[in-house]
Amino acid sequence: MFHFQWHITERCNLNCTHCYKEQKFIKEELSTQELLDILDHYYKQLNDWGLDRDQNRISFTGGEPFIRDDFWQILENCFQNKDKITYGILSNGTLLSKESVQKLKALEIDYFQVSLEGLEEINDEIRGQGSFKKIINALELLNNFNIDFSISMTVTKANLREVPDVISLAKEIGASSIGVRRLVPVGVGKKMEELMLTPQETKDLFKYINQENNKSDFSVSVGCEEGLLAQEMILPRGICNAGYYSFSVLPNGDVYPCRRLPILCGNLTQNSFQDILTKSKELQDLRNLNNINQECQSCPYFNECLGGAKCIAGGYFGDPFAPDPQCWRLFDKLPDPEKKWKSNKKEYRGIKYL
Repeated sequence: MFHFQWHITERCNLNCTHCYKEQKFIKEELSTQELLDILDHYYKQLNDWGLDRDQNRISFTGGEPFIRDDFWQILENCFQNKDKITYGILSNGTLLSKESVQKLKALEIDYFQVSLEGLEEINDEIRGQGSFKKIINALELLNNFNIDFSISMTVTKANLREVPDVISLAKEIGASSIGVRRLVPVGVGKKMEELMLTPQETKDLFKYINQENNKSDFSVSVGCEEGLLAQEMILPRGICNAGYYSFSVLPNGDVYPCRRLPILCGNLTQNSFQDILTKSKELQDLRNLNNINQECQSCPYFNECLGGAKCIAGGYFGDPFAPDPQCWRLFDKLPDPEKKWKSNKKEYRGIKYL
């Protein structure tokens, strides 16, 4: 499935401690007509690719997408073309009201994702005072109007213990799933590297999530970051799609492989979807498995893991082809992020693969 994740604005009403927003995108925001032009181009591109609505999705996000006054106009355009696309919203949820959720129901959005970082005390420390109650209110409204919704949680040492409680809350409140994701040290989050989970904590978290999935049909995932689970003979349900069938488009039209992997591949006001997907040297490099470090290539689980999360390696080491710093096969503890990855450096514990 092709995923078009569209950050239509960088503006937001919250200031989360781990946010990856960049100030320059607040000043470089496309107009309503430019957004509509990109949508029109996307519909035509889907037709050229032969992809129907079940083979693509658009996720509108930000910043906070509801900050834009023209967001409803954009959603109305999607509704008029609902035979071509699956579309949904990634939001902090704090701006939702009964009236706005009614409108979302009428526009037949396919999904809605809301971020929640823990129970009230911890969540409000991370996302801002009073945000927990607003988020819960949003989730209850979405549930009351039978809009499919999920929860996303970014895990650090600060809220690791909250994971079981948030999973329980997600089930109770009617979420269809929850994604439990690791901190990516980019943007503001770069200042939080000391709160990243250790390799052992990451391993324990992943194994716990797998156990939760085995208990019921309720989906608890770590998304594109779960390739590391292959080391435990648990085949991943998904690996990093960046550079293959996924675009993240920034408020000014810049295209990244992923919002958490800030590598400029083109701009949709100047380049077509097709040209970026097929001609971008940056994307070609990301697809080239020979660029991945030798330690990962030597691993017996390389074909399942492909080096772990490129976004985390890129944010941590400044090199997306470096190993995932939370890989418990390679590291006893988080390595020194100030030093570029070198396979022969003594500070890294090498593995003799069997």
